[in-house]
Amino acid sequence: MTLFANAIETIQIGVEDLLRNDERRVLSAVRNVHAGVLLLCKEKLRRLSPDDEILLAQRFEPQPNDKGEVSIEAVGRNTVGVDDIKKRFKAFDVPLDWKRFDGMADIRHHMEHSYFKGGRERARQAVADALLVIRQLLVEALQENPLTTLGPDCWTALLENADLFEAELQACRVTLEGVDWDTEAAARALPDFVCPSCRSSLVRQRDPNNRSQQNVALTCTACGENSELGPVLGLAFEETFGAESHIAVKDGGEPPISACPECGEETFIIAEGRCAACDFALPEDATCAICGNGLSAEEYYEHEGLCSYHAHVASKDD
Repeated sequence: MTLFANAIETIQIGVEDLLRNDERRVLSAVRNVHAGVLLLCKEKLRRLSPDDEILLAQRFEPQPNDKGEVSIEAVGRNTVGVDDIKKRFKAFDVPLDWKRFDGMADIRHHMEHSYFKGGRERARQAVADALLVIRQLLVEALQENPLTTLGPDCWTALLENADLFEAELQACRVTLEGVDWDTEAAARALPDFVCPSCRSSLVRQRDPNNRSQQNVALTCTACGENSELGPVLGLAFEETFGAESHIAVKDGGEPPISACPECGEETFIIAEGRCAACDFALPEDATCAICGNGLSAEEYYEHEGLCSYHAHVASKDD
């Protein structure tokens, strides 16, 4: 069986697992669809490779041959992993929705390592994310027709599953749209809300009529777990502000989000000077007792009224 045929068959088996009225097959559905997507990625690398399929190898090195020339040869038997696939796709300008790919992988991870509850709903989300990635790989990367390649039964099932999940997601989002978000950061992070227990996006307000940000209490339609706003915002901020935080740390600047001195969640918004979870705000007179410079949330909490520099100086004097 070719690599491409294996990828298609694996996806088809995953979709068949999802359609079965058998909870024991739900995790298998996610595993198979995820594995099939990985195989499609490898198929793209195979087609980009010379005749030796070198881009499928995890490692390769230049080697001299008996003609005095240099050839590139695989080292070891390990095939390329996800991180290297991402790097090689970037190197060869192959676009892919990695956010959806990672979301699908994250759901698989939590289904495998956490209490198995609400599996069918989580699987529906993972397969809905996979649909767009599969289409992008087949149509854009591999120039294949999804309908004829996957077959009408499989392709129709993928489309119907995506429509059903989208309807459930919108029903959840409606319960949050009426909230008067006091912090701009919280409103911006709304599309990245996920359940802290199972990482499903099917998070809704327990009281759909509530409009106060500070009274938001959440429940997950997928696994049934309840959560307060803080943990959900903490995860959402990681996604929403992750790139900005990475750039800030890399350039020696201050990340946009930090731990709140009051509630401990990673939900203190530097630009707004307040916490989105508990509404703690730095006092207006939060300045260093020695130099008078304004204090960050971390300094206010850890250094008892001193900036980092003067707290360091004081600690040396001790």
